[in-house]
Amino acid sequence: MATFSHESAFEAACEAGEIPGAVLVAADATGKFRYSKAFGKTAHGETLSTDSVMWVASCTKLVTAVAALQQVERGHIGLDDDIASTLQDLDALPVLTEFDENDQPVYEAREGKITLRHLLLHTAGASLPFFSSKLQHLVEMRGPPSTPPKSVVDEISDPLVFQPGTGWIYGVCYDWAGKLVERLSGLRLEDYMRANIWDPLGMRNVSFIPDSNPEMVKRRIGLSVKGENGKVLPTTEGYIQQYENLEDAWGGPGLWMSAESYLPLLQSLCANDGRVLSKPLVDEMFRPQLGPEAKKSLNDQLRTVDMARRVFANSFDMDHQVMDHGLGGQIGTRDEVGRRRAGTMSWGGMPNLIWFIDRTAGFCGALFTNLLPIGVVKVNQLEGLFEKAIYEQYEQFKKET
Repeated sequence: MATFSHESAFEAACEAGEIPGAVLVAADATGKFRYSKAFGKTAHGETLSTDSVMWVASCTKLVTAVAALQQVERGHIGLDDDIASTLQDLDALPVLTEFDENDQPVYEAREGKITLRHLLLHTAGASLPFFSSKLQHLVEMRGPPSTPPKSVVDEISDPLVFQPGTGWIYGVCYDWAGKLVERLSGLRLEDYMRANIWDPLGMRNVSFIPDSNPEMVKRRIGLSVKGENGKVLPTTEGYIQQYENLEDAWGGPGLWMSAESYLPLLQSLCANDGRVLSKPLVDEMFRPQLGPEAKKSLNDQLRTVDMARRVFANSFDMDHQVMDHGLGGQIGTRDEVGRRRAGTMSWGGMPNLIWFIDRTAGFCGALFTNLLPIGVVKVNQLEGLFEKAIYEQYEQFKKET
């Protein structure tokens, strides 16, 4: 039986109360090599298993990217078409440029079109107060809404923070992409993804509404938070942008699922097997495609902003890495020693989840946990250890078969 050098580190982190358990999965493109293992317990006392269901937050974005690219494949929209006829609400948003001497917002009309490519690259200028100081100040000025928003569109209709295509900023682009899928397909996002992605790939325990599925309810685990002493504590707060609070689904951060249910999607894209997306579109998905301004904006953030480095770069080594972006996640353009090859796509989810697809090596995997706050350094370090160990074992496996 194979011995994996990362496992003792995960067991020790769980025993020390540094992480509330974790689930690790990995597979090669052929499906001949597979690994899955669960570690520890949550701060609620729940024992982790490979089919534990948790809030995966922005791991949702990869699923939404596939759903949106299926619209391209079916001829409903082009990657570089104007979204104005489908997302009129987004098309109507102005660009917030600054605040004047009286501290009043200054807007300018948007120049040029917004495209699906902009949305999937985070270059449309649609962000959130958490990531934009301009939007944060705007929200502080106007105060909370008189009534809670009832739809995703109501929640994400703040002005743009730059002209489309001229920068990179994280935010609500994938929520708009989710609305695009709904309007083009005529289906709720839940129903569309189930029919066109989840069922075809055998992704069993996945939903925007986990309480609607008895099997998911049985496997659902709670969220944990790091206390002041660095130990994990149980919490019922921190869940954001949930389906139950709105009339529709968040295409950016709304899904719940298990790690073993997510792996088939990673593996399908890694293998480019055509099961949910055509081979040419998968190739386009993994092509680094930021323009010079956007690429500089992204890499400047990753190198100079500690939060961005911990969250967006996950276990990429930004002391030597140069990042780009594909249609579904960030792309490292240089090799990571002993693990991710140049061209690897990766992203994650707010409660410190991380996934990667390395098409050059023909390998993919994920770390699932449910821990706040976002960007815990220990989790990034453990994920790096996991990758190095599992790549090493995979190379040995290939020699022996």
